[in-house]
Amino acid sequence: MGVAKLSADHQGLLPLQIPELPERSLLLTADGRPLATLYLENRVAVRWQDLKRPIVDAIVAAEDRRFFTRQGIDVRALARAFVAAVRGQARQGGSTITQQYVKNLLLAKATTRAERSAAGALTLQRKLDELWYAQDLLGRLTKRQILTGYLNTVFFGSDAYGIGAAAARYFSTTVDKLTVPQAALLAGLVRSPSATDPLTHPASAMARRNQVLSAMRETGTLSPSAYRTAVATPLGLAPSLVSNGCAVSSAPFFCEWVRTTLEKEPAFGSTVEARKARLDLGGLVIVTTLNSAMQAAAQDAVVRPLGTDDRVGATVVSVEPGTGKVRAMAVNRVYGLDAAANQTTVLLPVRQFSVGSTFKAFTLTAALEAGVPLDTVLPGGDFYHSRTMDNPEPADGFVNAEPGDPTGVDLAGATAFSVNTAFVQLEERVGVPRIAEAAHRMGATSLPLSGPDAVGPREGSLTLGARGLTPLEMANSYATLAAGGVHCDPIGVELVIDREQRRAPVTPRCSPVMSTPVASTVTSLLAGVVDHGTGTGARVPGRTVAGKTGTTQDFGSAWFVGYTPQLATSVWVGDPRGPAYPLVDVAGIDHVYGGSIPASIFSAAMAGELAGLPDVGLPGADPSYLGDAQAVIPSVAGLPAAVARARLAALGLTVTGATSGTVTGTDPAAGTVIDGRPVALQGGTK
Repeated sequence: MGVAKLSADHQGLLPLQIPELPERSLLLTADGRPLATLYLENRVAVRWQDLKRPIVDAIVAAEDRRFFTRQGIDVRALARAFVAAVRGQARQGGSTITQQYVKNLLLAKATTRAERSAAGALTLQRKLDELWYAQDLLGRLTKRQILTGYLNTVFFGSDAYGIGAAAARYFSTTVDKLTVPQAALLAGLVRSPSATDPLTHPASAMARRNQVLSAMRETGTLSPSAYRTAVATPLGLAPSLVSNGCAVSSAPFFCEWVRTTLEKEPAFGSTVEARKARLDLGGLVIVTTLNSAMQAAAQDAVVRPLGTDDRVGATVVSVEPGTGKVRAMAVNRVYGLDAAANQTTVLLPVRQFSVGSTFKAFTLTAALEAGVPLDTVLPGGDFYHSRTMDNPEPADGFVNAEPGDPTGVDLAGATAFSVNTAFVQLEERVGVPRIAEAAHRMGATSLPLSGPDAVGPREGSLTLGARGLTPLEMANSYATLAAGGVHCDPIGVELVIDREQRRAPVTPRCSPVMSTPVASTVTSLLAGVVDHGTGTGARVPGRTVAGKTGTTQDFGSAWFVGYTPQLATSVWVGDPRGPAYPLVDVAGIDHVYGGSIPASIFSAAMAGELAGLPDVGLPGADPSYLGDAQAVIPSVAGLPAAVARARLAALGLTVTGATSGTVTGTDPAAGTVIDGRPVALQGGTK
C-alpha cells in the first residue's frame, strides 16, 4: 500500500486539529507570592527555545533515531504495525515521534470514554488513521514544532504531563537546565513510566536511563568519555510535588472564594462549564487581590483568642475602600473535610448570619439622607412598643441589650451606646423601605428588596440586624462609608495572564451611592462607638477608627465592623451550627458581645494589617447636618496632642488640655454634638 492509496482511503479524516493542552493555572497574591495551583493535568508547556541539546538528543535516540532525517511516514514501521495488528500483539516500538504525537493529540481531544478507547486501540484501522494524521502533520509543521508538541503532550509518570512538569517533578529544575543523565532518565520514562518510575523503581529507572545513554552514544550525540561519565552518575533525584487545589493554599477560604467567584463571572466564559475549563485547563496566571502581610495579620488575629479547635468560629474579612479589593479573608478553622478534627470547607466569610446592631450604620445613612439632623433627640428608654411596625414577641415591644440605657438621646449617643429603642424610633421616622434600599445600595446586596422574602414596610427588627448578611457584605458596605460614599463591588482578582501572555486587568466597578457629607457624618458617629461607646475594645493604637458592635438575639453571634480610610474590616464570631448554640461560656467570657471578642480580634487584625501605613484620620460631621449645634467632636484618642489639636481647631472648636504626648480622649467625649464649649484634651502632658 503506497502513500497515495493511504491518502485516498483517509480523506475524511483531515485535518487533525491541534487542541490546546491542559496546563496548570497559578494563583498569586497581589504581592506576587504563590497562593495555589489548579489543574486537571500537571503540565507546564515549553517552547522550542527551552529545549536544549541533552533532552532533544535523548528523546530522539530513545524514541525515533531517524526523526530529523525522515521525510515521510516510516514504511517499515507501517509493515510492522500491520503484522502486529493482525497477530493481536502490542506496539512493536516502531512508532515514530510524529505518530506518537498524533496518538497523544487524539487522546487530548477525546471527550468521551469511547473516543479515548478508540485513540488507544490496537487495531489496524487505528494504526492506519494514526499514520495518515502523521503524514498530514509532517506537511503542515516543522520538525521542531512536532518535537516540541510531542514533549508537551507525553506522560512521564508520577502526575507529570509534558517535559516541563517532568523536569520539575523529578529534579526540581526547568527543562533548559537538564543535564545529560537527567535528560536520559526522562526520555527513558516515555515507554513505560510506571515500570521505570525512579521514585518507586530506582533500579529499573537506572537500567533504562543507561539504555538511553547507550543509544545516544550509538547515534553519535554522546562521546565515549561523556557516556562513561554519565552512566557512572547516580540518579540524583530531587523530587518536588506541586500541590493541587485550594485546600493546601496559605489562604484556602479566600482561594476557594476566588475560584467559585470566577466560575460565576460571565466575563470569564460564556457558560459555567467553559469557566471551569478555563480555570482548570487554561494555563493562567491569576493575580489576586490578597495582600500577604494583611492576610497573615488577619489569620493570626482570628486564631489567637479561640484557636482552631473551639466550637466557636470566627472570620475576618478586609476590603480596600475605593476599589473593593479583598485584602484579607481569614477563618479560625483548618480547611478540610475531617469534621471530627473541627475542619470545614464551608466558606464562613460569605455565609449569611444575622448582623445585629452593625446594621444601624444603614439606618443612620438613610436618616441623614432623609434630612434628620444630628441634634435630633429620640425618646429611647428600656422598652418601646411601636404603633406603626410589627413588635417582636413575646414582649410585644423592643428592648435594649442592657437595661438602664439613656433616655432622650441624640443620634451620637444612640449610636455610641447602641440604644435599640432609639433606633427603632428613628426607623419609624425614616421608614423601613428607605433603610433597606440604603443598605442594598451600600453593599448589602443579598438583602431582598422584592419577591416573596422582601423586606416589609413594618419590619421593625430590620434596624436591629435580624436579617442575615455575610461578613464580606458587611466589610464592603462599611468600605462605602470609608470611601466617602463610593461603593465598589468586591473583587478578588486584579489581573489574569493567559498562556499567550496576554494581560487582562480587572477594573474595579465603583460608583458613588451617597453624598460625601452623609458618609462623613455617619463616620463621625461611628467613631464615637470606638472612642467611648460599646466598641472601645476595638481601638487600634495610634489610629482613629470608626465602627459598630453587633450582638444578635440570645447571643447567637457577635460582630464588630469598622474602618479607617485605608481599610474596612468585619469580624464575625459564632457557632457555625447556628444560633441554637449561643455564645455563652466562650474563652472565659460568660456572654460574648460584639464589644468583647469580635472587637479585640478587629483591633489585633487592623493593627497588623495597617502596620507601616500612616494614620490619615477620619472626616468630621458635615456642618449641614449639625442643626443648631456647632460641631460633632471627632475621635482623637491615640493621636499626638499636636495632631489632635489641629483636627479639633479645624472644626472651629476651642481646645484646652494636653499640649504634648498621646491623647487618651476628650471632654466632652467624641461624638458629642456641642455648641461653643471648649473641648479639653485628656491624657498627654501640659
